[in-house]
Amino acid sequence: MDKCTICPHKCMVDRTKNFGRCKAGDKIEIGGISLHKFEEPCISGKNGSGTIFFSKCNLNCVFCQNYEISNLGNGRKIEVEELADIMLKEQENKAENINLVSPTIYADKIIEAIKIAKQKRFKYTNNIQYKWI
Repeated sequence: MDKCTICPHKCMVDRTKNFGRCKAGDKIEIGGISLHKFEEPCISGKNGSGTIFFSKCNLNCVFCQNYEISNLGNGRKIEVEELADIMLKEQENKAENINLVSPTIYADKIIEAIKIAKQKRFKYTNNIQYKWI
């Protein structure tokens, strides 16, 4: 985090002290969690996709459908352990998979969360889907 190269922009900013090109610091920020049903049936399946919307984004798309979250940064900061618990809760809610929306800038923290969730009996399978916006 002290010389960020997580996304292709490789802005080299110290995200523990400042914000990167993505406007994110060193904490995970999420803008929403939902059991996303009926959209993209091949992903959401019968029970829905356990969707986690991450705040901030490195793309800054002009016509982003999640503008309030990705560009304005609406959301709240969470710890890695809470992200693991969110994934487990979505699994308990019978989500077909975990759907990460705009996760790139938090990839290092997401990997940590998956490891924690796996230790707590997370069913990490090939079913996990990622939606890149």
